[in-house]
Amino acid sequence: MTGLRERKKANTRRALIDVALRLFEEQGFAATTVQQIADEVVVSRKTFNRYFATKEDVVLAHEEQVMDDWLALLDSRPDHESALTALHRAARDYFTDPELDEAELQRRFRVQALMHDNPALMGENMRRFALREERLARHLADRSSIGIGLEARVLASVAFAAMRVALQEWAAGSFGDIPACLDLLDRTFTKLAGGLDLPPRTDPPRKKE
Repeated sequence: MTGLRERKKANTRRALIDVALRLFEEQGFAATTVQQIADEVVVSRKTFNRYFATKEDVVLAHEEQVMDDWLALLDSRPDHESALTALHRAARDYFTDPELDEAELQRRFRVQALMHDNPALMGENMRRFALREERLARHLADRSSIGIGLEARVLASVAFAAMRVALQEWAAGSFGDIPACLDLLDRTFTKLAGGLDLPPRTDPPRKKE
């Protein structure tokens, strides 16, 4: 059970993200200062920096959390599932999680919109995107008898791109409609499965780095 201290820290972190997103939307990313964000949440600049090094991190930390959650779901999938099947089902698990409420969906959409409108943010996200791809490739390789290499890295890259397109389609058409999201994910991964996959591993799992 989560303790009071941990819940308080999580609430402060979430408040900083929500306030920052609102200020970025209202007055622009470049015009918003870290001090303004801290003042709105009624915390010190020092407290802000315990959670985030920069205002860019406020936005991108949300993406990192989504990645952490997705990888955890991927690792929890049964060992007999191939890499692509596990990816597909982990994505479905993410969007059917009872803790994923409307507020969190809206937050994801706002983060994507903010990055789209700010080239500097997009550039930093793309730099980190490469690191996330490598993380995903290594988790996929751990599920396979092939190991880390070309196949795992290509699959990670293609799966990321395919999911991004599917979620953009969802945001543009029926954002908030979870069944519509799941249908897009199903169609996307069905297309991928037609020509790209990795076999499940047959030996004991490797220890993750």
